[in-house]
Amino acid sequence: MVHPADLGALPQAAAQKHGQIPFFSDPPWSGLEFPVRTIGDFARAVEDYADRLWGAGIRRGATVAVVKANHIDIQAIACAAVRIGAVPVLLSVMMEPTELLTCLGRLQLPTLLVDEVGIAKLASHANALPALTDRTFALNQPGAPWAPVLDAQAPHKAIACSADGPLIVTHTSGTTSTPKLVAQSADSLYGHAKPQVMIARGFDVNGLSAKCLSFVHARVSSGLIAYLTVGVAFLAMASPELDDIERQLVQHRPQSLETHPNLFLRWEPLAERPSRPFRSIERYVSTFDAVHPRTLRALLTGSDQSDPVWFLAYGQTEVGPVTLRVVRRADLDRLDGSASREVGKPFAGITDVRVVDAKGRRLPVGTVGFVEARTPGRGISIIGQPPLPGPDEWWRMGDVGRITEEGSLELLDRVADRVDGVPSLLRIEDQLLNLLPQLVEVVLTPYPHPRDGLLATVCTADELPLDRELWAKAAEMAGLPAGTPVVQRRWDELPMTGSWKVRRHRIGPLIEQRRSATSAANRRPRRG
Repeated sequence: MVHPADLGALPQAAAQKHGQIPFFSDPPWSGLEFPVRTIGDFARAVEDYADRLWGAGIRRGATVAVVKANHIDIQAIACAAVRIGAVPVLLSVMMEPTELLTCLGRLQLPTLLVDEVGIAKLASHANALPALTDRTFALNQPGAPWAPVLDAQAPHKAIACSADGPLIVTHTSGTTSTPKLVAQSADSLYGHAKPQVMIARGFDVNGLSAKCLSFVHARVSSGLIAYLTVGVAFLAMASPELDDIERQLVQHRPQSLETHPNLFLRWEPLAERPSRPFRSIERYVSTFDAVHPRTLRALLTGSDQSDPVWFLAYGQTEVGPVTLRVVRRADLDRLDGSASREVGKPFAGITDVRVVDAKGRRLPVGTVGFVEARTPGRGISIIGQPPLPGPDEWWRMGDVGRITEEGSLELLDRVADRVDGVPSLLRIEDQLLNLLPQLVEVVLTPYPHPRDGLLATVCTADELPLDRELWAKAAEMAGLPAGTPVVQRRWDELPMTGSWKVRRHRIGPLIEQRRSATSAANRRPRRG
């Protein structure tokens, strides 16, 4: 019997049941000579890539690393690798080149696949690749001297996956350091997908589901399992730019919309455009982080549907989804207080969550501590580290929070971002965004050593100068410690992960480097 998470077999099985259901995306697909518009076309693309991999001599047990532009074709390539018994490793092209080399070094001489974006990213380090990889291929023309085009095809042999062996490797966001590579088995990846299958089967899914995500993420692999299993019409959007998103939403008018929390925040102005791009949305979906209350309000109001809902899921690459909260318009008045960072309750009968002290002892309701989860989606290993504990063991999530009287989990901060004397940086950020509509992002981080205190980094709409007087009033109302310095940056200057999380640990050093460079330039003797 085929495993329900066998990425190599699932596309063909879905094509037999749901072959004519739409599967739209931003063109073009890497190396394909035909369009992909249906689930049947997606299955054909998987077979095409499998033939190319087989023609290159890749066989069962091989490792195939992928570094390319963000596009849903990444998932088709991953399915193709699994189909011939290889293990795909999906790496975000938004990593720094040195981080990509570090990740490749953790693998055992993988075959590396790149496109023109991956080639550009790694070109200056191409001389390091022979020691880290078996071979490197380009997915499309013209390739590079060190990356010939993967164009030889041969009929492949399909190989069923095992339930508990390595199926696919994805990586963590890397908000605090170089991303970790997490291996999933078919069993553990289906642990990610199971709650999604349950939700998809419980709703009307006749409409189109649009997603703009980091397509290397485990979230996409598990979502693909759910959508192919149930038969959901799909739109994969690669570009997060406002004009591109408006165009796609107006053209397709999807029923469901998912992206990363920071991109939803970035898309708030679309709700005011005359085209009403969110008009058709009945369900918003977000994972990775909590969503700012202002964003929930703007986009739920931007829908013309009678009762749009927002699914707020909380989870992690290592364990999959943990909790779910459903927000409606009627809930918006509660979002300005402590409820702003509630991420819901565990999936009944599937996942569990608790809050503990430093010694792992469960804490009473309302007491702040470390968040732990227990799920069937626990990865089998982090590459280069000892095996992960089994799914029956508790896993420390790296967050600080508490359980509310209603049994919901409230997040306060990442452990790595905690500042003594500040109950919750995240809540202050939410309040600042609510008080200052001109802000499109605010990030509070510890000030770079040796100075104590906080640093506020802000981005404004249309890059207009920050109104310092309004900022001072809002900072006081939000409880930001007096004297906290504020630095304004463009949104595209913020160091981001592939899932558009702000790499908070890099903000302070980056600003210090720029200040040092400016000071050095000012100290240079001037001629004349």
